[in-house]
Amino acid sequence: MPNLNALDQMLAVLRTPERAAEFASQPVVWREIKRLAEVHRFTAQLAYSSSAWLPPSERAWRDQTLMTHHRRHAQRLAALRRLVEAFAEESIECVSLKGPLLAERLYNPAFLRPAKDLDLLVRENDIGRAARLMLKLGFVLMGSDPWRIQRFASHHLGFRDGRALEVEVHYAIRAGRNRLDPARYIERSVTWRAGAGFEARILSPADEAFHSCLHAASHAFRRLRWIYDFLWITRGLTAEERTIVHRMVREHGEAGPFAAATVALRLFFAESPALDWGDFAIPWLWCPLGERHIRAMVERVEGGGNLRMTSRLLEKFTGRLDMGRLAGNPMKAAQVAAYFIGRMLLVRAYGFQRTSKPNALLTSLPD
Repeated sequence: MPNLNALDQMLAVLRTPERAAEFASQPVVWREIKRLAEVHRFTAQLAYSSSAWLPPSERAWRDQTLMTHHRRHAQRLAALRRLVEAFAEESIECVSLKGPLLAERLYNPAFLRPAKDLDLLVRENDIGRAARLMLKLGFVLMGSDPWRIQRFASHHLGFRDGRALEVEVHYAIRAGRNRLDPARYIERSVTWRAGAGFEARILSPADEAFHSCLHAASHAFRRLRWIYDFLWITRGLTAEERTIVHRMVREHGEAGPFAAATVALRLFFAESPALDWGDFAIPWLWCPLGERHIRAMVERVEGGGNLRMTSRLLEKFTGRLDMGRLAGNPMKAAQVAAYFIGRMLLVRAYGFQRTSKPNALLTSLPD
């Protein structure tokens, strides 16, 4: 058997947990596997699945990891309940994206999938009311650019409370350079009853598959957990739902990210999404990329928060290059590049000419 690098070793343990006995007996190897599991959001799953094959020296790590993820999952669920109920009281329609409810539907136990923050989707004309409600609930609005800059540069508002809980309230769904109106996704959303005893709106299965792939692709598949979510979501789709996803991909011109996701899933998980792609072709700019290039997309972030400034800049630049490749052809790649460059120039230009106005975003939000 050929020697595996650390990433392949981590994936090997996730697929075949008994291999943990082999790797955990090598402290240097096992330490690197655990580090990569943290980078790619698989720490709890690694601890849980490999539990029976870990040596006594690793059981304290296992127990601490599982207890921490269990506690955080419960905290995220409680926070989501508070938000969903508050939005309902104000008659602001919202949909829970990803997060603890996705974990409940896909993973058993649910806390194996971590949620760093909470994501809510609202209609754009509700974003002002939603922001003011978040302030009433004790959150602080992150960002100071006025709404006209914020709307062009991002697709969500960020909030944080005193307990370091982060919430993103999305007013659009981003697909490359395109902004998709959330109204249709909210209208097609369905109700899910959480294990904690409350009801919330979630994306329909087809919309969730569509969104999860775009989310993973928009980050150039740098966190394998996100593309793993996409894989699991597609497993539960009906034939009709798969047809709907196929139609949405064509409607929005997103064949590139979906074809690229298929390549990445085959490489890292030896499996393809349960979707019928018909005549979807691998993007023209994606075809020359071999296994080495795809791995490089993922491995760029394996330094985590320890990257030097030059490495962070390189990661950001090459990430944008990857987005151009995912676009599929030179024309679309140029459009993606123009969008990112235009966004950067607009934000920088405003930053140079403005005076300090900490409430500029809040006061300029639509009523």
